[in-house]
Amino acid sequence: MFISNRIFDLFEINKESLSTLREELLTLRIERDLLKSELASTKANFNWLTVRCNALEAERAQLMEKAYNIRIPVPEIVRTPIDPFEMNADLFNDMGDERAATLGLGPMLKSN
Repeated sequence: MFISNRIFDLFEINKESLSTLREELLTLRIERDLLKSELASTKANFNWLTVRCNALEAERAQLMEKAYNIRIPVPEIVRTPIDPFEMNADLFNDMGDERAATLGLGPMLKSN
């Protein structure tokens, strides 16, 4: 059975493209693993920083109370989970004037 050179060249091109795709996949997996470890480290650092900042704010409030006999509220950093789908749900819908005002967006200039 005879196979023309053009068909054989097609198989060679597919083999080359498959090997390049495998190399790209390998590099992307390595990058993904590095990003996962960096994210875990960043989350740990952020959690430590929030705990430390909350402790400092509480200490500051206690010192103000002892030194000047003034009670002040203690601000606290709290992490709340955010649903990314909920954030993007109203991406293309008009939020309305009231919600824009609560977000600090002023009235837009209307062109005539």
